[in-house]
Amino acid sequence: MDFTSRYCRRRLETAATCPSSALGVNCFQFACCLPTIPAIDFPISLHPDWMGNLVQSRPEIALGDIVLPGTHDSGSYSIETFNPFSAVGRTQNVTVVEQLHRGARFLELRIAGSGKNVNIFHGCLKGSLFERILDDITLFCEDFPGEFIVLNVAAEYDRAFTSIQKKQALDIMKQSLGDKLFVDNDINTLLTTPVKDLVVKGKQICVLLSRFYEDFEVDGLQYSESYVAKEYCFFSADDWLESKAQ
Repeated sequence: MDFTSRYCRRRLETAATCPSSALGVNCFQFACCLPTIPAIDFPISLHPDWMGNLVQSRPEIALGDIVLPGTHDSGSYSIETFNPFSAVGRTQNVTVVEQLHRGARFLELRIAGSGKNVNIFHGCLKGSLFERILDDITLFCEDFPGEFIVLNVAAEYDRAFTSIQKKQALDIMKQSLGDKLFVDNDINTLLTTPVKDLVVKGKQICVLLSRFYEDFEVDGLQYSESYVAKEYCFFSADDWLESKAQ
């Protein structure tokens, strides 16, 4: 099965063909779809396995020796362009699969609860189901077993996200990514282990959580950083990432 047919079967929520634009009126921003503006498209990279190819020439190279390209609000492409304010919220216009094919190896996924589901969010704008994004990431890893991906999964600011929904999100990730998860709660191990040794047993994904642990209790059990790390192998982004933003 070729690339196109395989990922079409995943029923990706792709963006409409028209781009979005924003209008500022008296400090009030409104976004809408303007189909008269031509879209710019870039071809999928011919080197989606760049990390595996790099290891071929430098077998002992570790993750800490590599600058990982990443995308911000990686799942926001799934926000429909006809939604008000979509021009502000859709910070990506290609799917996660395409972002990975174009070289991204650090993805930021912002999520929150939506009824009985967990969805991608950017502010008040809702995107696709969370599990669809994870399924696509898993498929990419199966197609390119030499690649390693860091996922920063964050609870979206100011969105309702109950403890039950947070646990649902953890369970979804565990089910989708379980066999591919990096399981050692030690950033030095992640950064110093040769990439070839990280992926040799199919361990291709490291999950870091942001803004997840506060008021996170289900059936009397506190889902602390240490508990989540032990039971799910998801780690605290606050401990593993350092922001240079001022």
